Amino acid sequence: MKIGLAIITKYVNESISILSFLNNAQKFGRRIDQIIIVYSHGCDKEFVKKIRAYSNVKLVCINRAYELEESIRSLGIDEKKYRNIIYSKTLERHGLVEYGKYRNIALLQALFDGIDVLFFVDTDIYPKLLVDENRFEEVDFFGSHMEFIKKEDVCITTSDYSGYYIIPPMKFERMEEFFEGIQKKSATHFVSGCSEHKCLSFGKVGNPAVDDTDKLLGGNMAIKTSTLCKLPPFFSTTYMVDGELFLTRGEDTLMGICAREMGIRALDIDLLIFHDTYGDFPKIPDITRDKAVKDRFYYACMGWIGRNVFLNYINGCDYRGIYERQRELLSKSVCEISTYLQDDRFLMFPKAIDTAYGELDRVIYEYEYTLEGFNGIVKRIIGGEKFECSFGEPFSSGRVR
Repeated sequence: MKIGLAIITKYVNESISILSFLNNAQKFGRRIDQIIIVYSHGCDKEFVKKIRAYSNVKLVCINRAYELEESIRSLGIDEKKYRNIIYSKTLERHGLVEYGKYRNIALLQALFDGIDVLFFVDTDIYPKLLVDENRFEEVDFFGSHMEFIKKEDVCITTSDYSGYYIIPPMKFERMEEFFEGIQKKSATHFVSGCSEHKCLSFGKVGNPAVDDTDKLLGGNMAIKTSTLCKLPPFFSTTYMVDGELFLTRGEDTLMGICAREMGIRALDIDLLIFHDTYGDFPKIPDITRDKAVKDRFYYACMGWIGRNVFLNYINGCDYRGIYERQRELLSKSVCEISTYLQDDRFLMFPKAIDTAYGELDRVIYEYEYTLEGFNGIVKRIIGGEKFECSFGEPFSSGRVR
């Protein structure tokens, strides 16, 4: 079985966590046959030399992936069918690339290179558990995933993270309404207790509570590439609000939904590796005083708002009714959070959700085009039937994330 490790990033340099994972694999005697790095902005060649000391490295630069493009063309696929998959229209003009595009390029490269199991880790994730406020425990990251994904009926393994939650400690009037407006109502109880736990989550060592899941976390995930003939690609998009382009979040969410509906087994292996969410752990995130924390939350909110209408549509929910409810709640609550944070950008959220709703047809078309192109390439490489998708029809256990 050929094992690959994929990481997606703007810049390939010392700031990313990949060496931690390679050292972890070495420590626990786990073989990594190939490292796939998909990047968009820049690459430190001296740092790449350090990575090559561990394994073979395939560097893929978005909009300059000429080798990958040639491999696709050799399959006899027309440029119009694949260009949207490997090229980004927004990179040159806005300096942004959709998260899903990075990940899909990594998947295709893995298929061409004969990778059987591909691991995804993010650049701010580390192969250790935060077990209490002052203690980490390094874990056999690759072995923990492989224990389960090597089973014949398991196609995907994933888990959540320990560390600070992406929603930092905060408290303001109408907070529950605001969280429902950004489709994070389930976070209200946790964040409301932030005075006690500071929105910090912990992992545990031993006796994992392994369970089936449809919630895939792209930064802590392994996938059998043979499964791709039955799955849609990752997908996220962009949208423009007041002249600024924003990335939507949740590129892994759709894959999880379809895996569930197709009977493809995904396991949450209860391995909460550490996420250095704000890059300065153990400093407690202070959203009222730290601009970096505030900015991260603001762009996360814009990402959620941008994806929610489409997510609710594909989940078979009353997406229009949910949009109207969320818009009403945001209109009532954005003044409160804007005052609390002394930041007028949050006042834009009702306009953002209007934009997302108005662009639903465009996003559906973009997704179907991505699906067709990705599926066409996968089918040429490994075979399989055309992937069918039932947009707008209720999934058997559809739920709003």
